[in-house]
Amino acid sequence: MTKLWLLLGSLWAQSALPLTRLVWYSDGRVYWVREALVPALRGEVTVKVPGPKPSTFLLPQPEYRLKAWTLQPDTLQMPSASLPESLDELLEQSVGSSVEVSYLAGSEWEGLSGLLERVTATDLFLRKATGEEVVLPRAAVRSVRRSPGPYQRVFPAWRLSARLDTALPLVRVAVAGWDTLAPWRAAHLLQLITPTRALLHTTLELPPSPLAGAAVELFLVYQPAEGGGAHTWHLPLQKISPSSTRLAFLQAELSYSELYRASLPDLVESLEPFQLSSARAQAERSLQLLNTQKVTLPPGSVQILDAEGLPVARSVLPLTPPGATGYLPLAPDPAIQLRLQEAEVRREKDRSSSAAFRVTVQGTLSVQNGTTREVRLRIEKPLTGQPIKDKIGFVQVVPLPERRATNPRQLLQWELLLRPGATENLEYAYELTLPPK
Repeated sequence: MTKLWLLLGSLWAQSALPLTRLVWYSDGRVYWVREALVPALRGEVTVKVPGPKPSTFLLPQPEYRLKAWTLQPDTLQMPSASLPESLDELLEQSVGSSVEVSYLAGSEWEGLSGLLERVTATDLFLRKATGEEVVLPRAAVRSVRRSPGPYQRVFPAWRLSARLDTALPLVRVAVAGWDTLAPWRAAHLLQLITPTRALLHTTLELPPSPLAGAAVELFLVYQPAEGGGAHTWHLPLQKISPSSTRLAFLQAELSYSELYRASLPDLVESLEPFQLSSARAQAERSLQLLNTQKVTLPPGSVQILDAEGLPVARSVLPLTPPGATGYLPLAPDPAIQLRLQEAEVRREKDRSSSAAFRVTVQGTLSVQNGTTREVRLRIEKPLTGQPIKDKIGFVQVVPLPERRATNPRQLLQWELLLRPGATENLEYAYELTLPPK
């Protein structure tokens, strides 16, 4: 409320609704709200809404009932963010200022000073100190000098006229709409200050925006491309610049560890005919960053530095809620090799269907650490079927939501600590049902 009252004087002078709220989505969609307290003489309100697109909504308010409203194209003079680069730009940005104009009248040079009230495509309209209005052909003007002050530009706008059922002298008017801009981005700088501790600097980057102005309530929304729940960060009273804006979001010391990760495929290529394949893979080195802060870390690019501030690698950080671990992939390591083979070891008729078969599959996973250091390795492998409990060792089994024919889907997860030069052999077994022929 205080913010709106402070803007009220400026509002009456410009008749323009200031931007107060901005919801910016990670795909570039922008929902904006402009609102202020405005005079409601005889229940009528007229204000301007900056922007080339009309507002989509006139938001209802509890203190009055809206009778009717209209939107008409209009223009609005606002301070320019850049200096004029030509005489035409200087003229357009000097509207409302006192100027001295030199122009060519026949073969003679003439001079004229006054208030530049209006500029059209063909003429200039000046108001002299005596009150007389003078119209000059724009093509005759050769130079312009103006009094100090902010340059003004004419921007597109919409004139909102509304009739209200109210007896209040001041009412709140709020309009909202949608726009499309470039997406916002998060950028992280991660400095590895010790073998287990890192300093994280996170910056939110907003691209150039025409929605610049006073400080706004900013909401940044991340919507995963693959679907799922969105996450919102609320940043109160943020200044949006017409050029790129960088907002300091977080600086914190977090713990991390080095982790190698490997993903193996489901080796069941088809159920009918039943066919198995084999797989080879390399482990990927990554950093495991624990978010001990109370805020969710936004996804974005990561520049990794060593303790001296020298660049080590670049990576990406996924959306990481408080208490969760974010994995920063670095690069595959050819010195850590994985080989996976599966073979059918038993087939019998399924008791629940005389035309179906129950198949038992034996899997063997060989892992070799060809490095000169001890590594921690996490392996994931999906499979079609049901693991046999007494033949899967210390693997962790996580059910997956999808199914394949009548068979459930599972995710096997191993975590190993491999000595330098060591080779580890892991075995598991599972059962699956083949469809009737």
